[in-house]
Amino acid sequence: MSTTRRSSAHIITGDEPSNAQVLKRLTLFFDRIYISDIKDEAIINTDEVIEKFSTSTVHWQSRGHYPRVQGYEELYNNYLDGAENAISRQIINKIESKNVKTIDPGTHWLCYSSALSNLDLIKSAAIDASELKPEISIRDTVVQGLEFSMNGETSKYAIPHKDPVDIPNVHEDWNWISRLRVGRALKDIRIAQALNAAPIATDRINSRIVLELAKNQSSCIYPESSMIDFAINAEIVDNEKLESILLNASWKEVLAIRKHILPHVDKTKKYISKKTNIISNNAYANIEDYIEALKTLKEGLSQLHEQEAEAWESLRIGSILKAGGVVGSGTIGTIAIPSIVTLPNLLVGLVSLGLVSVGALTTEIQRLIPARRKVREHPLFFLEKLSAL
Repeated sequence: MSTTRRSSAHIITGDEPSNAQVLKRLTLFFDRIYISDIKDEAIINTDEVIEKFSTSTVHWQSRGHYPRVQGYEELYNNYLDGAENAISRQIINKIESKNVKTIDPGTHWLCYSSALSNLDLIKSAAIDASELKPEISIRDTVVQGLEFSMNGETSKYAIPHKDPVDIPNVHEDWNWISRLRVGRALKDIRIAQALNAAPIATDRINSRIVLELAKNQSSCIYPESSMIDFAINAEIVDNEKLESILLNASWKEVLAIRKHILPHVDKTKKYISKKTNIISNNAYANIEDYIEALKTLKEGLSQLHEQEAEAWESLRIGSILKAGGVVGSGTIGTIAIPSIVTLPNLLVGLVSLGLVSVGALTTEIQRLIPARRKVREHPLFFLEKLSAL
């Protein structure tokens, strides 16, 4: 039996579906890509949560519907047009959260509810907010509370009510859009880790949410200006240039490029994953020691990046390498951040804050114990749309 570890990524869902160029590009860098199924449209989908009380059973209806741009479903289907072969080969995988059996779906609502009082986290999802009414629509949906009680029995998912924080000087609809964006990202991060995949943020909103999560969960206090040192430049290609080439490429052509380039990319990714696995499982007294360990890791990347660059150049598909192999001045590019927000830690953190009862999480934490090793095999977040810091 092969023991080769697959390099997998789960795209964190945004207001817009990931376009065809992004999907094509990511298939060149990962063995498997996971995306949310179009039917996965809320933090809790209908019948995902079924609670049994002593005298009755309650089926939750959908709640916390995602903010989506107009025409989302049509865009989603159009971007996957022609990708049937990649889907049949499980290179691209559409995931419904109800089919991820290692997660109790009710805890998605717990994570979302606990985040509503975190102003910095909510603000990270509101970088496009203004005093004007947003064009992004919000469905008529339950956005807070509504846990059930039956004959004196309380839902195990109930948490003490606390008013959500408000972002000042923005239209009220932006507050709920930002809150739901955070809940959606938390859910996708947890699903990614359950799938043994690296969460990848391909849009500005999710990149900022993940960055804020990393800062909140870190035991070290570091300034935002240090994030360049804290992050790893994961790719040597210019994403925009590569996507402009892939825009008119057929999926058949993309898969041919993939066959040539993925083995070289895999070597680099596996090196990063192995080294960050060690780093992420060490305790560092301060951020300086942590960054020093990352600098040592980066030094070891140079030879692998040179080999990868030669493979890209042999394709003769245009000038797509970053100048000097470095990040551009306008954006950071694709960076990898060692993951501090593991699925178990996120849940245990809710317990320690007194936001969630131990009883609500006991079953899921037990499920996670055998899976903990797999979670640690992918100690990375990938972010793509951060402005230079």
